[in-house]
Amino acid sequence: MNLKQFWFFSSLTDEEIVRLNKIITIKQYPAGTILFYEKDLPQYLYLLASGSAKLYKYDSKGNEIVLHTLKGPNFIAEIANFDESFYPANCLLESESTIYLIDYKQFKENFLTKSDISLAVIKSLIKKIKAIEQFITYSMTIDSYGKIVKFLYENEDLLPNLKQVKIASLLNITPETLSRNIAKLKQKKIIDKSNGCIKIINHKELKKLLN
Repeated sequence: MNLKQFWFFSSLTDEEIVRLNKIITIKQYPAGTILFYEKDLPQYLYLLASGSAKLYKYDSKGNEIVLHTLKGPNFIAEIANFDESFYPANCLLESESTIYLIDYKQFKENFLTKSDISLAVIKSLIKKIKAIEQFITYSMTIDSYGKIVKFLYENEDLLPNLKQVKIASLLNITPETLSRNIAKLKQKKIIDKSNGCIKIINHKELKKLLN
């Protein structure tokens, strides 16, 4: 794939693209691969070219807490590279994925000094910060019913491909809690279910529940 197709590299010249290609190793990983664990030190700057990944931790009771989900193209946990620190969470590839392993030392020396690349990195980090802010909002200030309503309203395009167990994982609630609240929304004729997936049938009433 042409690296210029990735928005964060689109400003590079053809000569720079050639140089960048020389410090990249491309690998294919099957679904279920653990790319790294929490507290690992980064060896590469990981670019998720295609596929999907999730960053997660475990709480004191051993429950999985999903911090962020990613779709390609996207950098993965790049803050660990830029901060020269440990990875803040585990990373699981949820589907077959193509990963670009970038030699970070050479990338830092030869590309991070470019203003366009630095700005692209900042934008990427801002997206991650917003994702963490959303996670905190979901976890700390909204009850389970509110989490579900907000998720359905904001992610309708994803619903045809999401089973309930996956939604429960994303919202860090139990499948049983999700099922009870989905039943309430279905009883109100706000949603329906087909082949195990949720479909919104009354957008107006769903929006009212956000207020």
